[in-house]
Amino acid sequence: MKKILAIAAAGLLTVGFVGCNSKAGGSSESMDSLSMAFGDLYGSGMGQQLRGMDSTVNMDQALKGIEYIANADTSKNFMAGLQLGMQIAQLYAGIEQQCGMPMNKSLFMKHLREALMKTTPVGQEDMMAMQSKIEPLLKKTMEQSPKAIANKKKGEEYMSKLKSDKDYTFTKSGIAYKVINHGEGQNFSDSDVVKVNYVGRHIDGTEFDKSGDNPVPFNLKQVIPGFSEMIQLMKPGSKVTVVIPGELAYGPEGNRGIEPNETLIFDIETLGIQEQVEQPKRPNITIPAKGK
Repeated sequence: MKKILAIAAAGLLTVGFVGCNSKAGGSSESMDSLSMAFGDLYGSGMGQQLRGMDSTVNMDQALKGIEYIANADTSKNFMAGLQLGMQIAQLYAGIEQQCGMPMNKSLFMKHLREALMKTTPVGQEDMMAMQSKIEPLLKKTMEQSPKAIANKKKGEEYMSKLKSDKDYTFTKSGIAYKVINHGEGQNFSDSDVVKVNYVGRHIDGTEFDKSGDNPVPFNLKQVIPGFSEMIQLMKPGSKVTVVIPGELAYGPEGNRGIEPNETLIFDIETLGIQEQVEQPKRPNITIPAKGK
């Protein structure tokens, strides 16, 4: 937008020198020329901006949006509503992305219209009460999305197959892990920042994240529950493969490439605590491996 404004400002300066010093009520011919000049200027600038945002932009669709707004009623009330309508359009898009299904627009607009037309101002307590309804309803809706339901089923089937694998141990919470190396020393606690090498995989085996060449320090209070639980069963030098069900990973919300309710696999190696300060004594427990 700044680039467009800068281009427009440059164009205005040029027009000021060459075309705007005629008397008021200038000929339609000069206005036609001015209109064409501005059309060239804005079209070129907006084309650059749109292609810069998305190289695959559909210019015909973008032009429809430009014409719709540019030719709209410019009265103060209508323009105020137009701006609020753009916020609602963004809400629709955000809800569909987060919940995996579109909002019921007819019900939304029915309730919006009724609330908007009320003449009695809504108090702060009423606004807070309405807001408090949103979070649990949003969570419930995300849990009921087709992707969340499908991924939960896939995860349960995958975990069920692991129960016949004697190398895997299941915790009470529901994570399953296989010990590759027990490590030595004290178990980590949830107050530790632990240096970790890791690879994260989907249950189909494809990677979605990894630590790379350098270990990553993790605050165990700021990671997904299943990851934190696993590391607290480990010591420096431990290596495990852990399978974390969706409810102990990113849940129905998902996260940047992780779909709702996805069951995840991590190969984890712990190297030690990030900052070696005096630590409280911890239990010296060997990771219990199934059948050993």
